[in-house]
Amino acid sequence: MITLNSEQGLINVENWEDIEARPGFITNLNPSDHQLESIIGRYLFKEKIRCGLSNCHTPHAKGYIVKTKGGQSTNIGKDCGKKYFGVDFEDLSKKFDRDIKEKEYRDQLCSFSFQIEEIERAISDLHKKERGADWVYKKTRPLVSAGKDCPEVIVRRISTMLKTGTNILSIQREATQEEIETLEAMQNRKVPRPHFVEEPIAEIDGIQTLYPENDLKELLVRNLEENLRAFKGKDIDSLSFDELRHWSKWINSVESVLEKATTAVSLGNTLLSRNNLEPFNQILTKRDDITLFRSYLKEL
Repeated sequence: MITLNSEQGLINVENWEDIEARPGFITNLNPSDHQLESIIGRYLFKEKIRCGLSNCHTPHAKGYIVKTKGGQSTNIGKDCGKKYFGVDFEDLSKKFDRDIKEKEYRDQLCSFSFQIEEIERAISDLHKKERGADWVYKKTRPLVSAGKDCPEVIVRRISTMLKTGTNILSIQREATQEEIETLEAMQNRKVPRPHFVEEPIAEIDGIQTLYPENDLKELLVRNLEENLRAFKGKDIDSLSFDELRHWSKWINSVESVLEKATTAVSLGNTLLSRNNLEPFNQILTKRDDITLFRSYLKEL
């Protein structure tokens, strides 16, 4: 790949022969007889080419095309540039690399601008479809927020499950005599009575949708929609290098964030099944809680 600074700005050149055919390009330049004026290109190849300096000619795969104050140009590697042209070369090569990266950023942002409507449609569809993001977010809030729509004992249990990263729902019961004797034999000590054990009663599928990293409001609204609105208000041509880098990083994340939100909706549908959540009834003891949870399940 060859990038050249031309009258049309930074352009890509396909063949090295086109570089060698440029007026003033020589393949045997003596650095002692010339002063560096500018860097006009950069290249990266699979196969190595010879350095254009007369006292080097070491084959290398990547380097720069430099122009001298006398009008000649040649190709050199980074090490030769530092050795024979010093600080001037280092400063110019850094600027040229930055200019290329800036162009790549602007091109990427311009290309992304044509995808915005498609992305907005995908987000809208995910929000509004039957049992979509809006429905999942609304119906999962009672499971993670103490309030009047779901028994507090279930909210606390789900909170514990999320902290421990398990989807196993357990109940505590008094251990049998046989279980106590087995435990005493294993631990070689007397176990106080009564002794209680945790007994798994169900696996709650799709609970991962409640993990903080799968928060649909964070993914769709704050990450995608708010950033899309902000991006659409930007003039790409006037953005600073740091702004270009910021938006490029965000653009590179859009697809994965949308995929993550889609997965979160799917997990939410799995979680918000009556059969999937009914085992929580077994941890309820108060009549009011049982009635409240029954009403919640009916709304699913």
